[in-house]
Amino acid sequence: MSKINTTNVREEIKETIRVLSEEVGQRFAGTEGEWNGTEYILQRFSDLGIETERQVYPFIGWEPKGTPELKFLSPISRELKTAYLLFSGSTSSEGIKGKLTYHGIKGLIPGVYDMPCYNVLSEEGDILAQVVVNSGGDPIALLNPRAKFPIPAVVMSYEDHLYVQELLNEGHEIEVFVKVEGNIKECKSANIISHPYKAKNTARKRKVIVCAHSDTTLNTPGSYDNGSGIAGIVEVARRLSSGSFDFPFDVDVIAFSNEEVGFIGADYYVNDLKEKGTLDEVAAVINLDQISAGDKIWSWVGPEDFRQKVIESFREAGAYDSKDFEVDVDTPKAGADEWMFHLEGIPTALLMFWRLPDYHRPTDTMEKIEYDKVELIIETVFNLLKKIE
Repeated sequence: MSKINTTNVREEIKETIRVLSEEVGQRFAGTEGEWNGTEYILQRFSDLGIETERQVYPFIGWEPKGTPELKFLSPISRELKTAYLLFSGSTSSEGIKGKLTYHGIKGLIPGVYDMPCYNVLSEEGDILAQVVVNSGGDPIALLNPRAKFPIPAVVMSYEDHLYVQELLNEGHEIEVFVKVEGNIKECKSANIISHPYKAKNTARKRKVIVCAHSDTTLNTPGSYDNGSGIAGIVEVARRLSSGSFDFPFDVDVIAFSNEEVGFIGADYYVNDLKEKGTLDEVAAVINLDQISAGDKIWSWVGPEDFRQKVIESFREAGAYDSKDFEVDVDTPKAGADEWMFHLEGIPTALLMFWRLPDYHRPTDTMEKIEYDKVELIIETVFNLLKKIE
């Protein structure tokens, strides 16, 4: 794969995103592309002369088979657009037929990504399958938030959801056909951990983590989500390794794998530190996710004193002066890798632009990248690092 040999910062950012999204492409958990992505990131850090390691770990992955199907059989006949609910169970290879009834809400990210949900019932009233709704529009691959209950499930568009609601309100019974197949499989992956900055005073062992996730969901090259975040942390690592700083802590820059399937890489890393008894060395975590497009900065930060530091860091970077986007510094939410650290009481900040319409789609390509937004987030990272004691 290509090496980056330019001194121009924007060209370096652009090349990192290009390789990940165009040479590597889809980086879904447990696939060759996912592994190739982590290997490329390892190469990038190593090319910068930064001490870097792979943290290889096993995990239970999921492999889709064929193409999911969803059809109305009555009161009308229509084939619907659909997508996988990752880590769902499987129907038979012939699919299933049943009565569609409204069930409730599945909370993928409670308060942020709530998914209306339907059951597909047998004549006896047993659940044969479920259909969840992408409230953001057309069907895209979404994660099953209750994977330990492997009910076969597919994703339906919000438009079709509204039509189903209309039919049910009119008293119609709806019969549907659902087919989805996937296999649980044993996989391995790696977090890429680099050490670009070591504190001069080592009397007290402390570190701040700057991170981004390296994987994608299904059927997307992932330029915005999250080639842009990886390009951001590579540039952060380069500056840390070559600049003159005097932070009272080490800075580790980490590419966590398999965020899209439940923060698996970050979960493994946090648990590893807990078992070693060194998790208390982590002073704060700054996560870069989806940093290249959207009409607002939506930053999830806690606790309150750390939130004020983030607000000041954005202000110093000029974010509040922009007429192109708004800035919303919100409370922590269970939607990205930093959540695993938040659960342990560690100050965390997700720096994110919300949201490119091509999110999780084949059209999440690099011509949609807005490089000034990537650079603003990088500047904010350094502003924030200076405020951590």
